Parts: sequence; structure tokens; C-alpha cells
Amino acid sequence: MNEPIVKEEVIEEEFNFTFKNGEYVEVKQEEIERKPENLLEKEVKTEAIDIFEKIESDDEFSKDVPKVSMMKCEICQKSMAKKLLILIKLKIDQTVLSDFFEIEGSLEAIPPYVCVSHIQKIIDDNDGKLKSAKTPSEKRLRLFIRKNKKIIRAKTASRRTCQICQTIKDCSGLYKIYSKSIRIVLMIGCILRGTHSVEQAMFYVTNEKGDTCYLHCKETIDMIFENLGVRNVGEFLKSTPLIMLGLMDIAKKIDSNFTGGQFILAFRRLFLKNQKFESNL
Repeated sequence: MNEPIVKEEVIEEEFNFTFKNGEYVEVKQEEIERKPENLLEKEVKTEAIDIFEKIESDDEFSKDVPKVSMMKCEICQKSMAKKLLILIKLKIDQTVLSDFFEIEGSLEAIPPYVCVSHIQKIIDDNDGKLKSAKTPSEKRLRLFIRKNKKIIRAKTASRRTCQICQTIKDCSGLYKIYSKSIRIVLMIGCILRGTHSVEQAMFYVTNEKGDTCYLHCKETIDMIFENLGVRNVGEFLKSTPLIMLGLMDIAKKIDSNFTGGQFILAFRRLFLKNQKFESNL
């Protein structure tokens, strides 16, 4: 008996409602048109809530932002990107490392990884001193240095161009940015600093090459904090949508479809990425 009523409510499209004073009330169309700033405020608040409740499962960022493979160095027990570590496969190499360092972890771990910096120190301190190696330990060390010099050279050979400052740098100092939203946030920072025009920003956002210096991530974070008058990410998340209107005006010039919710999520991702990078320095 109630079925016709239910169908009529489902297909109704001419009314807008909001939750106010404990109940849903109708918002007249002319009120929405008369106060467009309310739309942005509602949009940012709604999307921010949804985003932070489901941040780990967000489709756009789960596919656009690469997962960084983190491993632990068995000498110092610090976690870092796998590309900054070397896998120690041979017992003879484990013996050499044990001669030079106090092992906080265990080289018996499977697989044991060690910081490139530890191995580089052994090379710097001993390379060129073992031309006439005679003892078994000296011969082990000479082989260790010869082999790992090639490994480190291969790891550091790859260099790319930062798409913001056009400087050629080691890949270890670059962030491969796949997310269009994070690129837009970075360009907001560049425009605020006066280093890029809107046209240059649009080129960067649409360019398939996303290599970017970590330095620019920090510069953008600081510039956005300064623009909003906040000191940290906690205060940023408490910023009102009206305060963010200036930043959104810039973003809309780069991409008219960019939303306040996307800005909040992208900035948070950028902040966490930069924080992780700085903790590994």
C-alpha cells in the first residue's frame, strides 16, 4: 500500500535538503544560488569527513601514489627505502661487516639488508690500501670492496630531471608523483612563491613525467602553511573552508574540476610523504 509513495520519493529531484537543528529541512533553490560560498563550505566539510574516514581505501590515491618498499638495516635497525639498502647474500660479506660494525640486528635474518652508507664507509676508509693483500681478512675485504663498488655505482647511476626546477638529480632525491591532485597542490605552492605561472603549472600537472625534488615538497608545505597562517598539519586540518578560498581560486585556474576535498587529501599525502623522507635523512 505504501509502495507508490516510496517510488515517488526515490525519483524526486526538485528538492534539496540539509541537516539542521536535529532535523532535515528543505533548502530552497534561490537560497543556494544567492549564497554560492556555502556550496564550497559544504563541499569541503563533507568531502573532508568522507576522505579521512576512508583515506586508506581511496581509489584515486591507492592507484596513483606508488607504494614505497621499506626495509630495515640489520646494522643500525633503521627503516628506509629498499633502494637505499644492499642485500647481503654471502657469509663472507657478513663476516666483513661484523669486523667493522656492531650489529644491532642479525645478519642471520632472511634476507639481511644493510645501508648503502655503511658499505660506502668501509669502501672510503679502505679502498686503495689493499693492493698487496696477504692475510685472509685482507683478501676478504678487497673482494668485498670490489664487488660493492659496482653495486653502489649501479644504484646511483640513475639520474632524472626534476620537472619543476629542471635540475638533473639522483633518483634518491626525487619523488615520482603520479597523482594529479598532488601535482596541483605543488603548483599552488610554486605560484604562491612566484616561480611559476598558471600556464607553467598546467603543463606540469598534465606532464606524464612526475619526477620532483623533495625540496619542492617542503617549500610548498611551508608556503601553504604561511598563506593560511598555520604552523603545522593539525592546524591546517582545522582551517575553515573560507580561509582556503584563496588557495582554491588558484587551484581552479589550473583545473576547474579540482575540489576542496581533493586539496585536503592531496596536501595530507604530500605532507606525510615529505615527513617520511625527512625521517630517513
